[in-house]
Amino acid sequence: MKKKNSYKLSICIPNYNRGKYLKNCLNSIFLARSISSLNFEICISDNASTENILPIINFYKKKKLPIKFQQNRKNLGFGANFYKVVKMAKGEFIWVIGNDDLLYLHSLKVLEKLFNKYSDVEFFFINSSNLNSKFVFNCKQPFNTKKIPNSLNNFSQIKKNKKTNFLDLINPSVSWDFLLGIFLTVYKRDKFVKNLNILNKKKLNDPRVWSTIDNTAPHVKVFSYTFKNSKAYIQAKPLTASIFGEKEWNNKYPFIEIVRIPEILNIYRKNGMSFFQYTKCKNFILKRFIPYLYLILKDKKNSNYQYINFKEHILYNIFYPNIYFFGIFYIVKSIYRKLLRY
Repeated sequence: MKKKNSYKLSICIPNYNRGKYLKNCLNSIFLARSISSLNFEICISDNASTENILPIINFYKKKKLPIKFQQNRKNLGFGANFYKVVKMAKGEFIWVIGNDDLLYLHSLKVLEKLFNKYSDVEFFFINSSNLNSKFVFNCKQPFNTKKIPNSLNNFSQIKKNKKTNFLDLINPSVSWDFLLGIFLTVYKRDKFVKNLNILNKKKLNDPRVWSTIDNTAPHVKVFSYTFKNSKAYIQAKPLTASIFGEKEWNNKYPFIEIVRIPEILNIYRKNGMSFFQYTKCKNFILKRFIPYLYLILKDKKNSNYQYINFKEHILYNIFYPNIYFFGIFYIVKSIYRKLLRY
């Protein structure tokens, strides 16, 4: 007989508004459960939504989805809400997803097989497909994941499943954002939660959007330290479809790519990444440095410009050749497009 709350997996959702997304997310989990016997729970920490999402929670509780729900009295920001939702979890593994992520019908069944087959693996990279929001919301709601098109672009272009080491995942051919996407990783809960204390609590609890590395990528900071010597597994066939098309943070993305992701690589380097791998990854992610720096400077009010440290984020990064190869290409391409207009 299983012990009470002996969950194999905790699906954690740090939520804020977007009730129509949350409804589709929970519906996808409900459908995936129908063909799997995986013992799981759903943990939702709501960041003081202005929308009333309780009817959605209660609807799926009545459908017997194992939901644990808590609601913050005020918006704590992403970092603090992420911390709260993973602390709610009791499963052997944690899978943090956004409310704009949909589980494929086969997702839980595949995870169940992976957990059983690879008992020595502590970290799983889970590929995802990109699904346009217009397609989703033009369909009958809640969206039925059986209708997800077969021909979608995937987040990672890797084609084969593979057992490997954690630091081998930090590679553009596996994860071009180096595991920044919270929905791409499933990992051992006990080890992860045990090392949450490496986060800077003051910076984590800063409610401003992506103002520090701790409130932007707390998960990366923890598992780069926690799993640096762990066995990992790459699940090449997507288990989720991530909805795009209505991202409210698009104007801040250039800041993420040329400021925060290079900082993430610095963290990996401190935790055992080789200098060669570090240089390769840094050169890759900085290829759009010039055009993205221009966009940040052009829109200082909305681009997170105020969080740029000249020495750390610009001076230390200008020696990578890809900056100039791609920068020249971008300038020539822009001039050519302008000439075509005349």
